[in-house]
Amino acid sequence: MRVCFHGTADELDLVAGRSLMVLLTTSHLPRMRVFELHYAHMLTHPYDGRHRLCAELTETEVSDDA
Repeated sequence: MRVCFHGTADELDLVAGRSLMVLLTTSHLPRMRVFELHYAHMLTHPYDGRHRLCAELTETEVSDDA
């Protein structure tokens, strides 16, 4: 799954520096889902300085005792 995050350069550096992301889900799904971040790259708009981090996410399995 391809996703993009928008934020300041400092905020996106924090996201890009992590290899795993944990997302909380709604009550009818498993409580947490864990994704690995691949091929992350940051884009900067040349005129207004906005930043966007784009990456591929793949879901990983997590054992119950983790």
